[in-house]
Amino acid sequence: MKQELAEVKSYTDNATREQIAIANKWSDGAGSYTPPGHWNDIATEHVRDARMSEVRAARVYALLNMAMHDAAVGCWDAKYAYFNPRPSQLDPAIKTAIGLPNFPSYTSGHSTFSAAAAVVLSYLFPARASDFDAMKEESSLSRLYSCIHYRSDIEVGKDHGNRIGGYTVRFARQDGGD
Repeated sequence: MKQELAEVKSYTDNATREQIAIANKWSDGAGSYTPPGHWNDIATEHVRDARMSEVRAARVYALLNMAMHDAAVGCWDAKYAYFNPRPSQLDPAIKTAIGLPNFPSYTSGHSTFSAAAAVVLSYLFPARASDFDAMKEESSLSRLYSCIHYRSDIEVGKDHGNRIGGYTVRFARQDGGD
């Protein structure tokens, strides 16, 4: 825990302009559309560019949002089961780059949502899989750059989201929509 706390603190003192920009890009704070809305916007660009019918577009949004709903349930279940404090709660010298969420740290919601979304969108738009993976990584790291999550929150969140997204893809392969 000391090592993880030290890593977070290093971003309080040494975050680059690019890292701060990434933190702000993915902040999706109070009053915003939060990470699921962010990923729906990303999906909208791909649906538009693919010129999908309304039925095909509805399937994209249904699968994406099923995965993100399951990600929310799983992530918040873990948050309240483990009830881990935020880094700034253990070290008041840590200053967050964005607002401090009012729920426990472990696991990262952004990481869980983003991994689930990236898996589903990669299935639906395979030519863009590497782009979705890069967005997942950027979204996840934004939480470390913001000084609101430990690396373990992020890594476990991504693993959890990957599994949830995989479940949704397995469902999609059997729904007759391909």
